[in-house]
Amino acid sequence: MKRKATVNPVIRDDIQRYTKNKLASSLALLGLICCCAYFIVLYSQVKNNNYYYKWPIALDVIYNLIFLLFAFLFSEQVKNYDRKLFWLQTFFGAMQIVRIFWLPLAGVTETLYPVLAGIAYNGRVLGSGAFISMVVFLAASGAFIIASGIIGYIRSKSLDVFNKKLESGEVSVEETLKELDAADESAAAVTKEATNA
Repeated sequence: MKRKATVNPVIRDDIQRYTKNKLASSLALLGLICCCAYFIVLYSQVKNNNYYYKWPIALDVIYNLIFLLFAFLFSEQVKNYDRKLFWLQTFFGAMQIVRIFWLPLAGVTETLYPVLAGIAYNGRVLGSGAFISMVVFLAASGAFIIASGIIGYIRSKSLDVFNKKLESGEVSVEETLKELDAADESAAAVTKEATNA
């Protein structure tokens, strides 16, 4: 069984300076994709006497556009280890979960939506599959956006700490490489002696 090689922490942190934060970026894009899936399901609900096609849906459309733009921006920010938008990203992630109680919930129980839209609530207008799909897509979208923000924040803080250590001289990549080379040469010499014996 092959044993996974351990990576020196200094080398691991140094590699981070030259690579993108793909995990956090991909999670933000997954949040964006889940939001798209949510509004595809929502906007396809036309067999309910146009229950959703009233003026409040305009708020949802506008919010979707804003969310999609910001989700893409979050993806680019965290990819480059920038955490300036962390709190905004957390807010947008939480709002995706709050949205479950706006239009999806209004399709299965009486909420504020019919009152705002000026329509009478005459019972459930969403099937179980559509409701569950919308809830899952919104919850997943929010979870992905929040996870992206947290991972981006942690990794950017880690990179900042490493850069400060480099600047102060507390760690040196060159010295670490020399130590690793010396250790490799020593291990090679021991192996060669054992082979010759």
